[in-house]
Amino acid sequence: MIKAIALDLDDTLLDTSGLLAPKATLDAFNHLIKNGLNLSVDQCEEMRLQLIQSMSHRDVFEKLATEHGTEQTLAHLPETIRLFYHPEIPQKLPLMEGARQNLDYLKGKYPLFLVTAGTEKAQLQKAQALGIQSDFQKIYIVDSISKKRKKDVFLDIVQNLSIPPESLLCVGNSILSEISDALQVGAIACYFEFGESRGTVEQLPRPPHYHIHHHSELIPTCQL
Repeated sequence: MIKAIALDLDDTLLDTSGLLAPKATLDAFNHLIKNGLNLSVDQCEEMRLQLIQSMSHRDVFEKLATEHGTEQTLAHLPETIRLFYHPEIPQKLPLMEGARQNLDYLKGKYPLFLVTAGTEKAQLQKAQALGIQSDFQKIYIVDSISKKRKKDVFLDIVQNLSIPPESLLCVGNSILSEISDALQVGAIACYFEFGESRGTVEQLPRPPHYHIHHHSELIPTCQL
């Protein structure tokens, strides 16, 4: 029986791939190219889409700079990473279709937790722009630049609520992040397939418990 729900933010509640990622990646690539990267923007983007199947964006930029750049390129990696993880965020952002209805329904039945990866400043700005802070009992921000994992947060949630891991439902779009981590700790994993592909189901030791493509599917599929 589900007793609590952990929701991802990027490409689960917010269409980050469509609204924020294009400019953030372009700014990061242009900064690397300006500082000696021997690739075009199109080549960078093609490689990025392949590499994020198995690594974080931080590692993608480091790989590009190491293999196709100079010492100057490497010296500008920190600023490149900052440009990507600290994009310009509008004061108002739209929730994905159906997300508001789900949050309104679910927060009346379950403790909800926002578990998002990135930097604290950027992720809090996104939550504020979406107007979702009050929907969650707690917001957890996992520092992906330092390669922290969501599984520690999932364990913290179940320990604080004194519930077994299999009573926590984890919903998100990243196979390599929240879905993998949920399965590792014994939680219920719902793969929300949306946005840029962040790993494939075949990379997991076992498939997620649920697989959806739209917010309209969440409540009936997970029997919430």
